[in-house]
Amino acid sequence: MQNIKSMTRRGIVRHVGFVVAIFAATMLLSSLNRVVFILYNRALGAECSLGDFGLALLHGLKLDMSVAGYTAVIPLLISLATIWLADNKSIINVLRRVVMLYFCVVTLLFACVQCADIGMFGEWQSRIDSQIFIYSPREMMASLSFFHVIAAIAYISAMLVVGLWLYRLAVRRWFAPSITQTLSIRIATTSIMLLVAGVLFVAIRGGLTTATANVSKAYFSSNMFLNQTAVNPLFSLLDSLLSEESFDEYQFSSEEEAKATLNEIMQGSDMLNDRWLRTERPNIILLIVEGMGRTITDTKIGNESVTPNIECLAKEGIWFENLYASSFRTDRGTVATLSGFPAQPKMSIMKYPKRASHLAGIASSLLDAGYATRFFYGGDANFTNTRAYLYATGYQEVIDESSLSLDGHRSKWGYADDVVLEAAAEAILERMDSGVPCFETILTLSSHEPFEVPYTRLEDKTLNAFAFTDMVIGEFVERIRNSRHWDNTLIIIIPDHGYPYPSTVSSYSSTRHHIPMLWLGGAVAEGRIIESYAAQTDLAATLLAQLSLPHDNFPFSRNIASHDATHFGYWTFNNGFGIADSEGVTIYDCDNAQTIVSTTAEKEQEHLRYGKALLQSTFYVIETL
Repeated sequence: MQNIKSMTRRGIVRHVGFVVAIFAATMLLSSLNRVVFILYNRALGAECSLGDFGLALLHGLKLDMSVAGYTAVIPLLISLATIWLADNKSIINVLRRVVMLYFCVVTLLFACVQCADIGMFGEWQSRIDSQIFIYSPREMMASLSFFHVIAAIAYISAMLVVGLWLYRLAVRRWFAPSITQTLSIRIATTSIMLLVAGVLFVAIRGGLTTATANVSKAYFSSNMFLNQTAVNPLFSLLDSLLSEESFDEYQFSSEEEAKATLNEIMQGSDMLNDRWLRTERPNIILLIVEGMGRTITDTKIGNESVTPNIECLAKEGIWFENLYASSFRTDRGTVATLSGFPAQPKMSIMKYPKRASHLAGIASSLLDAGYATRFFYGGDANFTNTRAYLYATGYQEVIDESSLSLDGHRSKWGYADDVVLEAAAEAILERMDSGVPCFETILTLSSHEPFEVPYTRLEDKTLNAFAFTDMVIGEFVERIRNSRHWDNTLIIIIPDHGYPYPSTVSSYSSTRHHIPMLWLGGAVAEGRIIESYAAQTDLAATLLAQLSLPHDNFPFSRNIASHDATHFGYWTFNNGFGIADSEGVTIYDCDNAQTIVSTTAEKEQEHLRYGKALLQSTFYVIETL
């Protein structure tokens, strides 16, 4: 009996040890590659300290583990097979050769990808991705000097030697124990290995949080070189290959016609006919509220509003009556709000960090104007590469659940809005005391499914969650109002997107995308209602114009305060777009290439021309980023 237990332990240790050894070897190779990357591109990181690079190595482990998990999958499957074939030495020898051949291929692939990544980074300023495949080998070789070729051969050779030595060591030490195994031993070992497979799945996925592994997980700094250093090039390439989409789908007219129509749409946006603020350099707090569209803020239970605080505050500030969200997702709505960039019907530019990093940003413009910039979120800022996007577009600091330690309710998505906004208010007021103008952005999350909040005012779970966030917003505004900084503060409240309440609201309708926007604070000259039709993307140009700052790098953002601008709302859904102005609504389905809603026969063709030009031009810009 004791002998069986001993054999079982030895078998399990050998099989588990084999997978662990492969995982560890891959992690080590990734870290070694990162060190070479730093040394080769050291001029780009001249301002960084050893401590900074240490943090890059540490944060890089997140994506390294995902790559190591992928690498270990086939060895794990082969190891599982050997459990049941341990008695057949000839098959075991064949499998040993197969696994070594696999490591030869993997090591060569790793070495080539990492070498190309290191060499191209100085030119591309981003880690390798699927864009490399648009160049032929001849074109790539044409850019290489003799020194580059020799250095590349040396690096690949060194990686092959080190990599194959590590993997061969793992195979010799741990692969396929030559032990006669009983059925019970095999079943027990297989069970343990299936658990190991589950651990590998978690590593590949990037953990157990709502955010799966993505490039953003490695981002940790406002220094983009450090962030890029932390990114695993193999993960970057694999991720882009799996997510790359065609940008050629929306060709409604010639490029010249689309550009001419876009110029027509943007005409007059540089004018400022109405000034709404008392000062050109107020402290600015932007509250992006999860899902709080007009279907929520306009809803009443009995005679009581679901969002009484928003309703009350609207009477003292600037209320935008006819604003439309760009999309139905947070990642797309965030880009529309902060970069003035329209949402795409079937993709999210946030999933393309290399492209998204080149977008303009309100934060970047304000940073150049002397503002300190910061972003608060109670959840995981890695979700859909948000952290990468935020740092790239001008935020100096991103504070999320990983850097918060709060005593309060948590949902699936993160900390509840009450404790986050309380912590944010304290940090914001402390920064205001320093005298440096600040741009503070807060993204809420409690009004998101599953709508679990520490609050019970309304019976309807969905509406109650929105009521909770509304209450928290009211308390936050009062906290700022009661400070000495109120007179020089502008608070902007805008949703990331609308919400389909009631459930009968269609995903493409104007009702679904109709959202509120409210400007308030002591910096607002006087309360008013803005009736002009506008899009979420218009916040950037409108705000910067009020601050007398340029906004010409926001090609899709119009100044709502300009009387000469073309005023309409624009949104996209899967797979189409909608236009709304004072004369009606037109909604177009790209799948069927036909209008599905038209409430204005007179303006339908103009609406279609505008919408198609915006959609087509959006992808022209994406291709150039």
